[in-house]
Amino acid sequence: MRRLRARKTPGRFRALILAIAVHLVVVAIAVIAFRWPSEPSPGADVVKAVVVDDTEELKKQEAKKKAEAKRKKAEAKRKKEEQRRKAEAERKRKEAEKKRLAEQKAKEEAEQKREEEEQRKVEEQRLEEERRRLEEEKQRLAEEQQRIEEERRKREEEERQRQEAERQLAESLEAEERDRKEAARKARALTVAEKYKLLIRQKVSRNWARPPGAQTGLQCTVRVRLVPNGDVLQVTVAKTSGDERFDRSVENAVYKASPLPLPEDRDLFEYFREIEFIFNPEN
Repeated sequence: MRRLRARKTPGRFRALILAIAVHLVVVAIAVIAFRWPSEPSPGADVVKAVVVDDTEELKKQEAKKKAEAKRKKAEAKRKKEEQRRKAEAERKRKEAEKKRLAEQKAKEEAEQKREEEEQRKVEEQRLEEERRRLEEEKQRLAEEQQRIEEERRKREEEERQRQEAERQLAESLEAEERDRKEAARKARALTVAEKYKLLIRQKVSRNWARPPGAQTGLQCTVRVRLVPNGDVLQVTVAKTSGDERFDRSVENAVYKASPLPLPEDRDLFEYFREIEFIFNPEN
């Protein structure tokens, strides 16, 4: 617009100069006509024709200039409208491109989000499968540990039972051995006891004195408690003879015979700790 105005200014100035010149010519002609006689003259017609022709020319030029200006204005308006349309089209294109890029970005973001979601689901599934695998492995290890523990307890129980069986067998063998030894010792003790009972009866008989008036053929059973050196602790008549004086005399004879003869083997003393024997002076 500034360029168009700059071009229009010189034309208008020239038109103004021409208009002033035309007016000056018209004024000069009017003055001359006023001074000259009223009769027409050929020179006046020529001047008038010249002035008229110049005015027409000026009008034509002015009209041409106006038309040119109008054309230029219309051209400028057309160009401006074209520029506006181009600018609007460019704006719309940019907006469309911006919208397209936004939609493409949204689509890409949605696609990326979808892929991330799928990847997350895949990763979660993998982690879940890994967790289940670890749980199964943990369960398997726990079961294996339980099996090992049960086998260990079973082995320990079997070992305990074996040791118990061995202990019981050893105790049984030991008991059998003790019983065998005890039986052997008892048999030996009984054999020895019979021998020493005879010796004891003989020693008691040597220390016995028949009470006055005692009948012949009397006998009684006495029970004697001894200490390991043979000393007599107590004498009891286990079975009386029927004659109290005879029974008392036998008791006194046992005390007098103390210490009684015992075997030298101290292991046999328990068989002599308390002994019973029948005292019959006639035997």
